[in-house]
Amino acid sequence: MWDEKLTITDAQGTPEGQRILQLNGPITITTFFGLRDTVRAEKTAQTVILDFSQVPYVDSAGVGAIVNAHVSCLNSGRNLVLVAVQDRIKTLMKNTRVDEVLTIFPTLQEAQAATSTKKATGAPN
Repeated sequence: MWDEKLTITDAQGTPEGQRILQLNGPITITTFFGLRDTVRAEKTAQTVILDFSQVPYVDSAGVGAIVNAHVSCLNSGRNLVLVAVQDRIKTLMKNTRVDEVLTIFPTLQEAQAATSTKKATGAPN
């Protein structure tokens, strides 16, 4: 597990104002730096959508990085949205109450629809 990498790919055909980052791999103390740097560097998209469909595991440092990304987006007037989060990760977020501050949608389509018409705050978790 320690040698697994996290890759981040920009989704093609993203609507204006949104940036979809497809994550592949665990978000851990050894892998979260790329995610942190990518989200911090994003300055043009109003909404950053993180696709978790290929993220099998998140450790406590990864949770911290996700919260940090959320705060970074809020501080610059943007939104961070998570989609397709695995049950195991949802449980971790619920137990740590991080799910209360993050916006999480079951599918990418739901997130895109919600964020293209309004700010992604107060959406279903």
